[in-house]
Amino acid sequence: MDNKRIISAAILIPVVTALLVLGGWPYRILVIIAMLAAATEFAQMFRRKGIRLSLVWISLLALAWQAEILFPERQGYMPIVTVVLLGMTLRELFVSRRNPEQADPTARWGLTIAGGTYLGISGAHLIGLRALPGGLWWVLTTFIIVWVSDSAAYFIGRRWGRHKMAPSISPGKSWEGYAAQVLSGPLTGAFLVWLWPTMFPAIVSPELTLTVWHGLVIGGLISILCPAGDFLISMMKREVGVKDTSNLIPGHGGVLDRIDSILWAGILAHLFAQAFVL
Repeated sequence: MDNKRIISAAILIPVVTALLVLGGWPYRILVIIAMLAAATEFAQMFRRKGIRLSLVWISLLALAWQAEILFPERQGYMPIVTVVLLGMTLRELFVSRRNPEQADPTARWGLTIAGGTYLGISGAHLIGLRALPGGLWWVLTTFIIVWVSDSAAYFIGRRWGRHKMAPSISPGKSWEGYAAQVLSGPLTGAFLVWLWPTMFPAIVSPELTLTVWHGLVIGGLISILCPAGDFLISMMKREVGVKDTSNLIPGHGGVLDRIDSILWAGILAHLFAQAFVL
């Protein structure tokens, strides 16, 4: 298992990093593929519980939420979300009429909306983050904070974790690991604010004026709040009785397993940048 994890990471990290650096459509396609893979895993998970979600409608809704950020030169894409939502609702009513014996039609309708909207909005913020002035700085900083703080939580929790945060949702998460995550996030953010202009000045846009305090705040927001994204997916997995969302990535589980914290981090970083920096 450890060898599989190492091999998968050795392949994926350089590929993902290269697409982050390239930006533009290569990066957008990466986000779209990740969201569609996550949508597939989301639908498959709940089918194990007997709730047959439509992957087509989840994917369409996710793409509809991303349309405006994918094509910023055009405006007025919100009606697409409305049309998809209405179409999905009509389809659900039609299916329920033809197959009244199928269980939980309301749960199926609600989960389709929730899954498509959650993944679509998250993907839109990840794409928007890269499109900001200094977008490469924002995405690299955000991803590295998540990776470092998650790793700190994992290793400290595994070695010294004694007090469980939410054993009914994620038995492996401890308060000791969370403390390591909360401490390492701001420190990593502050370090990266210093590192990029010092070692890699091409990453920093002239339009950005960032201080160590910006790094501390964004690192703190990500490390304090992003575990909620992890807990959300863990809650779903426990409800349907699976360990991983899929086995797509050897040694790591599914795409949704790997990006659960990234989804929240992209939203938080994008909102922070728009509200307090740009």
